Amino acid sequence: MKKNNAGITIYDISDHLPVFVNLKLHHPTQQKIKPKFRCMKHFDPNTFLTDLSHNLHNVNPEAGEVNTLSDKFVKFFNDTLDKHAPHRYASRKEQRSFNKPWLTKGILTSIAKKNTLYRKKQLATNNPNIIRQYKTYKNKFTYFKEIS
Repeated sequence: MKKNNAGITIYDISDHLPVFVNLKLHHPTQQKIKPKFRCMKHFDPNTFLTDLSHNLHNVNPEAGEVNTLSDKFVKFFNDTLDKHAPHRYASRKEQRSFNKPWLTKGILTSIAKKNTLYRKKQLATNNPNIIRQYKTYKNKFTYFKEIS
């Protein structure tokens, strides 16, 4: 890494000597911030509520002021929620879907159904009902996708 230079230039322009500073400025590289969200894959509301009520029984409502009690409640709630639904980073596929807000859950479900019908059509090309069902679904889906 180069050091910064500073000094006085001896030059015959005026009766003052010009002072210079040579700085190497660089911006730190910006890291991409990965979105985080709660993993609700194994979340069970009943066990969450049971643990939360167990943690809240340890709080005595007469033993403090309202601000302290509310801070304790928020802490117990967040700790219990972190235990049952921890934060996790989004996968690459999920990160791409954050950039496409028009892809709703319904559209993704329709895409999956269309692909399933396409696979059935590929396996049983003799069946005209499946081919017709696939084509009508594909056309309707394309229409609704363009509308959204």
